[in-house]
Amino acid sequence: MEAIQNLIPGLSRMHMLAGSCEQHGAADVLVRTGAAWHCPRCLDAVLAAEARDSWMAERATALMSAATIPRKYVDQKFIASTPEQKGVRHTTRLFRDFILGEPAWAALILSGTTGTGKTLLACDLAQSLIKNAVRSIRYITANGMISEIQASYSSESKTQEGEILRFVQYDVLILDEIDAKPDRENANLLLTEVINRRYNEQKPVIAISNQPLADLAKFVGDRVHSRLHENAFICAFTWADARKGAGQPTASLHHIGERRP
Repeated sequence: MEAIQNLIPGLSRMHMLAGSCEQHGAADVLVRTGAAWHCPRCLDAVLAAEARDSWMAERATALMSAATIPRKYVDQKFIASTPEQKGVRHTTRLFRDFILGEPAWAALILSGTTGTGKTLLACDLAQSLIKNAVRSIRYITANGMISEIQASYSSESKTQEGEILRFVQYDVLILDEIDAKPDRENANLLLTEVINRRYNEQKPVIAISNQPLADLAKFVGDRVHSRLHENAFICAFTWADARKGAGQPTASLHHIGERRP
């Protein structure tokens, strides 16, 4: 050992130190003179955790960029201050736990009048899924999605099929204003195609609407309406528009739709 220490600069200040870890047992480690003994297997676990955390942080940054969450809602929280709002928050958490289990189709339906926090809650959930579960999310209005797909008709580098697949690939797709899609061309067929493919691929959706679920069929068609009923988690935002300074909710209702096998 002395001969090797003479060949390698700095090694003379190192020495082998014996110790024992309650979890991993005894081990000899090379440490600097005066340094304390450490368990090499515990150190490996710490370094692996740090590398994983670093990867998750980098991945979350990339996923946040791709999610196109409106700047207004980035890092914002849905504050549940009433029993009705807490009920909606609870239903949302049940949806989150459901989709983080085995891959399965599910639909979180957020319905209610304007200014009640539907988009805020959806974006709050989306950011939690990105940061804590490393899930890919895409937020877009139904009108925006249809427009992006139809834009491929005049593009040499894009195809309708490619654009549809793009909206199918995300772990969770948030469709805001799903009841306000355009009437032009084949908009209803495109919406149905995206929802149906996500349904078949067991990819959940979050649908935001100013209409109650019972009335959505006239806006989205019967096939989409049927899909939205399966494994449905329904949140009815029945309080008043907060943007108008109405304050506390005036009525409440929250429930989970029937889960079908």
